[in-house]
Amino acid sequence: MEALRSGQDARGFSPSALLLPTATVVAEMAVAAETPIPVAATVVPVEPTTVALTPTLLVPTPQVSSIPEATFVLPTPPQMSNEQRWRAQQINRNVFDLTRSYTTASSELWWYDPVNQQHVILGTFTGDFLAQAQFTLRGQGIEALEVPYQVNVNYGLTALSPALVARINAAGAKDWVETYVFITPNVVPR
Repeated sequence: MEALRSGQDARGFSPSALLLPTATVVAEMAVAAETPIPVAATVVPVEPTTVALTPTLLVPTPQVSSIPEATFVLPTPPQMSNEQRWRAQQINRNVFDLTRSYTTASSELWWYDPVNQQHVILGTFTGDFLAQAQFTLRGQGIEALEVPYQVNVNYGLTALSPALVARINAAGAKDWVETYVFITPNVVPR
């Protein structure tokens, strides 16, 4: 207990004696190391110096969260058949109980290519034709009549290009295809 009160530990050392030497002491030791020490040298105790330590505030390093980035997966629309694509072009489709006969002074016969999703003009014709339904064409808002057309046979349109016939065949139609005519003042019921 006595040693603790005097500032010394049980071996007789004081805590201040355990401090590191200052730069001056280190320099003196270096000079002394170059000078030969006589055999009967006397060691003079050096007064220990205390070094004032400035407390350093340790700021914790922010932890980087390993939250995975959000992955967006867009829903894939269901595959549609060619007929479903064609029907999707028709708003408020009204199927007639029996085919209706119309006549035109001059109208364009159109076909919707469901493979390439394009409206294609097949030609212009004059005369009578049959319609099986009436609808509003999506995207244009124009009333139209759905007209069955026998490829290269009906309405005087008998010379479609081979490329156009190939497109019709690629869409799954062979001899007959559903086409349409816009309802204009040129189109009247017969």
